[in-house]
Amino acid sequence: MITIIASTNRPNSMTLKVAKAIEILLQKMTDEKVLLLDLAEVNFEKLNTPAYESTSTYANEIRSKYFIPTQKILFITPEYNGSFAGILKYFIDIISTADFEEIFPQKKAAVIGVAQGRAGNLRGLIHLTSILMHMGMWVMPKNLPISIINNQFESEKKFNATTQKSVKDLLSDFIKIA
Repeated sequence: MITIIASTNRPNSMTLKVAKAIEILLQKMTDEKVLLLDLAEVNFEKLNTPAYESTSTYANEIRSKYFIPTQKILFITPEYNGSFAGILKYFIDIISTADFEEIFPQKKAAVIGVAQGRAGNLRGLIHLTSILMHMGMWVMPKNLPISIINNQFESEKKFNATTQKSVKDLLSDFIKIA
């Protein structure tokens, strides 16, 4: 199973648009189950206080659906103040408090940055990669910063040809990781 995380809580974000386009591509490229987790749909009020206890039903539902059964996690993260969105770090902190060994260690990860600027959130990808590696994940050495994101789509759910090739190349490598 592959879990895609649209790593912002901003509704209708470009990050979500990228995540949905990638979800469609992945479903065509692999027989593995693909699930998309949009942080904008996570109820952080419900997740917050009891989540630090392993008895939190809501947090356990998220862990059980998106994290425990997966072996691969694809993070799509926008640039926020020269890094990734703080809500993603907060989410990782909460979701990893129970069943940590089943959530992140030894799982495979890929990171894709999204930005309107020229660097495609490269600094944020470096920060996120460092955190994921600290938690014991195997992070692909090849990451994908997508710059000037508003110009990267041919249609609502399809990247332009150049970006499509770059994304497919990354996804192909990600699928092959055992």
